[in-house]
Amino acid sequence: MKNIKNIIVATDFSVTSRQAYRYAVELAETLQASLTVVHVIENVVMLSDVVSTPFLENDDQELIKDVKEMIAEEKEATAGTATNQHVKIKILKGDVVDVLTDLSKNKETDLIVIGTTGLSDVLEKIFGSISVKVSNKAHCPVIMVPRGAKWKPIEKIVYASDFDSLTAEFSKDIIGFSLNIDATIHFVNVRNYDPVGEHIQKDIDWNQLFVGTESLLSYEKHTIYGNNTIKELKEFAEEKKIDLIVFASKHRNFWQNLIHKSTTENMALSAITPIMVIHSDDQR
Repeated sequence: MKNIKNIIVATDFSVTSRQAYRYAVELAETLQASLTVVHVIENVVMLSDVVSTPFLENDDQELIKDVKEMIAEEKEATAGTATNQHVKIKILKGDVVDVLTDLSKNKETDLIVIGTTGLSDVLEKIFGSISVKVSNKAHCPVIMVPRGAKWKPIEKIVYASDFDSLTAEFSKDIIGFSLNIDATIHFVNVRNYDPVGEHIQKDIDWNQLFVGTESLLSYEKHTIYGNNTIKELKEFAEEKKIDLIVFASKHRNFWQNLIHKSTTENMALSAITPIMVIHSDDQR
């Protein structure tokens, strides 16, 4: 993961997206990054004649005004605790997921922050939601900020993985991020008691994982055993007072599998802990 200098935060003016905005402001301040607020006007199609409703220039100007008012209100509500001097605004049109995915391909986009309503609800409510779809498709890291989450300096990170994603190649992304913000990483390998029907899980070569960074990095390593991945990670995050949970995978296998399992378990991963999703094979 390259240094994060340009952050995009998506807003639809909901309470959840406002919380994501507050989080993004504080994170941008911490990373000394620029911040751009993006609002997407979704395409409206008249089913009778399949003609898209035209957009007027005035619509953009009104929305820019609304975003500026939101920024001013949030600055007043937080007493201006973050001093990020300038927030840029973009009004874009199209499908929200497609627009944010396209933005993630831009070399000027280092991170997307988006609110999610459902990490404190049953996962049926978020499976396929905008935030999850964006996190699955994006070509840059995505942080999902759950409803009710409040900004805290990121001091403790969980890097959750299966064997395939707990490698030096994949781990260098989150290691670079943690060194940049001086955070401790808890490397967590989740293993099942009964891996029947799954590939045999190998042991982690921890020495190879930290080659070249061990002297600089503050970290702990853990192997968690249990047949309910979500439950084990949730309990671990609560016990260690984790500030950010990070998932990384190649070709999205682990993340999609995790979502699938947690849906069948009907359990949320975390009520208030933000989640970062990284696809290491997409990193530029």
